[in-house]
Amino acid sequence: MSTLVVYYSLNHHTATVGDAIAERLGATTSVIEEPRARKGALGLAAGAAGALLGRSSAITATKCDPADFDLVILGTPVWVGAPAPAVNAYIDTHRDALGRVAFFCTQAKSGGAQAFARMERRLGHPPLATLELAEDELGQHALDEKMARFLSDLDGDRDRDRP
Repeated sequence: MSTLVVYYSLNHHTATVGDAIAERLGATTSVIEEPRARKGALGLAAGAAGALLGRSSAITATKCDPADFDLVILGTPVWVGAPAPAVNAYIDTHRDALGRVAFFCTQAKSGGAQAFARMERRLGHPPLATLELAEDELGQHALDEKMARFLSDLDGDRDRDRP
């Protein structure tokens, strides 16, 4: 099964998790980027407001087409209980290619469940599995434990698809 791990990461927390997932699965990675970097307090405030309102932002084309993969694992930071506007834009752009999808997020303390619910509504169907990590859980032990459960959920889904 070909797998794409695609994510938006402002402070490298989401990138750390996405790269770890891709390494464990032997998956391809692709980064969602905005053409204008979010800098300073105003950039962060605009991003948080956009996330809260469910807006999309301008994104550059990613290096991989999700339609070329059997599974897409989509990652976002959580901003005020919502996915980043760049992730909203990715879902809007690639909705038809995101049939088999899983979500992961990084967050300060909480809000992942709300962000996943928003992503699911935007996409139009539930993910196969989710992985939610607080920034203080990015140490190796907590990451390994939660990652094992997430990958097990994905393996269970793959087993159901086999004849």
